[in-house]
Amino acid sequence: MRVVIFDLDHTLIHCDSFTAFCRYLILRRWWRLGLTLVLGPAIAGLWVARRTRILGGSALIWIGTVGMDHAEFHALMDGHVAERFGKETELVCRSAVRELQSHVTDGARVVVVTGSLVALAERVCKSIGAERVEVVGSTLRSWMGGWVADQHCFGPHKVVMLADRGTLPRWDCVYTDSAADIPILEGATRRVVVNPRPNDRVRIEARLGADFEIVEWT
Repeated sequence: MRVVIFDLDHTLIHCDSFTAFCRYLILRRWWRLGLTLVLGPAIAGLWVARRTRILGGSALIWIGTVGMDHAEFHALMDGHVAERFGKETELVCRSAVRELQSHVTDGARVVVVTGSLVALAERVCKSIGAERVEVVGSTLRSWMGGWVADQHCFGPHKVVMLADRGTLPRWDCVYTDSAADIPILEGATRRVVVNPRPNDRVRIEARLGADFEIVEWT
């Protein structure tokens, strides 16, 4: 069976799903927003550096979830996705979703692998019509009454998490927007870079030369 891999954020959708969800959680209560503002400079410092970004993300998700039980957390996730992606929206990259659906129809094993939360990504995929796919994403663990990051599905760790699920290179095709996904691009026969930012394009070219395609999709 052919294996085709898609990134989620800025590939199938035109936004960062995790950041938007954290914003939604934090803005629901004034005290969560206040705590974020107090800790903001420290969180921003962690977020800037890739090696500490997981800590910044942990801080945001903990502020957004502390005091919340499992059922409430998942109900809020359902509501957020339904509101943000449940109707006609410019946030969905229709061309990418059609491409994904075409691979599914052709019988490929399609895997969406993302740095976003796996539970959130599964809901987003279902909402935008990216169904009958597997989703591999970041996971959470409980800590001091809220949730923090457990496994971060990012960069080289995407390859590790795919391997844990029996999905090994060489993959038939990979679609992504980001140079952070160079490790999975390197394991693909066909490499498609979707709407890349200039810096990402430069980094991908430096590693892969001309051995990739660029598409500008809406």
